[in-house]
Amino acid sequence: MNTESINALRPEIWQKELYRDVMDNMYFTKNGMMGTGTNNIIQLKDQLKKTKGDTITLPLTAKMSGDGVSGDNELEGNEEKINAYSESILIDQKRFAVRLTGMLNEQKNAFDMRADAKNKLSIRLQEFIERQFFLKLAGCNNLTLVDVNGATYAADALWSNTPDQVPAADTAAGYGDRYLCADYAAGADSLATTDLITPALISRAKVKAQLASPKILPLKIGGKNYYVMFIHPWQAFDLKNNATFAQARREAEVRGKENPIFTGALGVWDGVIIHEHEYVPFLDISVAGHNYVAAAAGTDFSADCFRAILCGQQAAGFAKCNNKKGWVEKSFDYENQTGFATGLIGGIQKILFNSKNYGVIQVDTAATSLV
Repeated sequence: MNTESINALRPEIWQKELYRDVMDNMYFTKNGMMGTGTNNIIQLKDQLKKTKGDTITLPLTAKMSGDGVSGDNELEGNEEKINAYSESILIDQKRFAVRLTGMLNEQKNAFDMRADAKNKLSIRLQEFIERQFFLKLAGCNNLTLVDVNGATYAADALWSNTPDQVPAADTAAGYGDRYLCADYAAGADSLATTDLITPALISRAKVKAQLASPKILPLKIGGKNYYVMFIHPWQAFDLKNNATFAQARREAEVRGKENPIFTGALGVWDGVIIHEHEYVPFLDISVAGHNYVAAAAGTDFSADCFRAILCGQQAAGFAKCNNKKGWVEKSFDYENQTGFATGLIGGIQKILFNSKNYGVIQVDTAATSLV
């Protein structure tokens, strides 16, 4: 038996298993929201797995809006120009590693520490990628943002690509072409702790997506059009306790839907599939300043806030590259200790069309504190 060949092959096998675990267990994969086609919230692009380069370009076109011609009127010379733009996704690298204590510690433990290391690294890489999706979609550039437990979560907000932020004029006004505040009359600087997410606010966000120019294209599911909104668990608590939404859930449960995008949903309201996720960005104004952009930039939010995200097609792009060092094993201290490392070479970015969000409406609300 050629043990050298087996040992050389082992890292490649573990790398394939790790990446399969990462992709298969990702929230957007399990719920049918990520794929290579355009009818996905996250569009996966992997051209750089086979070719060299540091950028992936996504071609984007707007739908036609011309009137055409009627009868025998001449069509030649009255053709419509297709407006085409592109979005570039830059690539970067992110790596994680663990090192086992030593052979004595491995001997004492009954479980397979190698398998445990792979599992821990797989989970960490998965968490990093998913966090990037939400930071990019929400337009978060403030590196000091903390979650509801006080832990910093946005230190890598600018990794690979800087996300386009909500214009300060929009947050100040309370609304914009692709933005809505729960206090849409006075703006984020007047947001109160009682300005909670409601079914009516979700419907307003949907209408904004439908009437946007260019229009935010809905997902096509079973021949029908749907948008997907991600809300934080604290926002979900308020929505579950909203009498209108609670009644709608009782009358129209989604459990019969076979598409995976419905199976993990909190419910459906007015053609918007609502998903609850803990990575929906939170702004603690006492810790991270008063804005998702930076501690002292843009509109000063007047209350702690959660940024819900309503998505249509091609809201973000995920560029994946070939990484020959996706799983590395290394010995230390005269082979007494073993370390394992994994990493990602790729990029994630919210997609823009002519400098506007192509598939996202951001919705800021307060929420009932559950601490």
